Amino acid sequence: MTEIEGVDTPQIERVVDFYGDQVPVAQVEEGKLYVPIHALTDNLGLSFSGQSDRIRRDNVLAAKSRQVAVTGADGKNRQQLCLPLDMIPGWLFGIAANRVKPELRERLDLYRAECFDVLWNAFKGDIMPAAPTPSGLTPAEQMLAQAEAIYQLARQQVDLERQYRMMAEYTRGFIRETRPQLTDHAQQLSGHEQRLVSLELRLDPISNVTEEQANEIALAVKNVAYALGGSSQSYGKVYSELYRRYRVTSYKSLPRSRYDEAMAWLGQWYVDIEGGQSK
Repeated sequence: MTEIEGVDTPQIERVVDFYGDQVPVAQVEEGKLYVPIHALTDNLGLSFSGQSDRIRRDNVLAAKSRQVAVTGADGKNRQQLCLPLDMIPGWLFGIAANRVKPELRERLDLYRAECFDVLWNAFKGDIMPAAPTPSGLTPAEQMLAQAEAIYQLARQQVDLERQYRMMAEYTRGFIRETRPQLTDHAQQLSGHEQRLVSLELRLDPISNVTEEQANEIALAVKNVAYALGGSSQSYGKVYSELYRRYRVTSYKSLPRSRYDEAMAWLGQWYVDIEGGQSK
């Protein structure tokens, strides 16, 4: 393969079929997969220039992006802007659904839900060799095979948790940016906040979110409610949906293990509202 100066050259390239869409994936280094953004924007009907600008404006995405020489259908290598596979879910959840053509919005949801797993599964056999079959193995070899299988499952869980952390980081960014606007509304909402606090349950602090995490959730709820109009009805709507979705009676009773997931969900709700207002 001919190398392009200043551009990473893949060790392995593969075009993965994602429900009829062709998605190229490149393994640049051992275990590290990169996805060309242009292919995803084409599949989702998005502006590549707009999304590439968005990536460059984001400190995390910009730092993680790389230029990779990806082979096209004509057999030629072309320099393409790529993101690591584990950053793709965060990038997808940062896209306002109403900026996608109506007929492609379900497609966006499908990419958000399954893209990581489908692309990862296409390569995991190369990255993680299959364990030998138990037949004929010594007890020590069987224990090693079991340990490798457990490691593989743990690795998949780590990848999933990384996705949730990335989505939560986006939400915390929104909170930091809009905190000054929310301060102006604090007085008129104090009565509403007091009523909520009076309903909180005394819960085990180990199994539930920490005080700091609870404050972050409350700020994220304020963010969404303010975007919905800032009335007490707006706050009630957001809290009711939070409680219904996670089957809790208080945001402080949210399991700590679901904190990142809840922050990511609130962040996406905010993105969808703001995207609709800016159209």
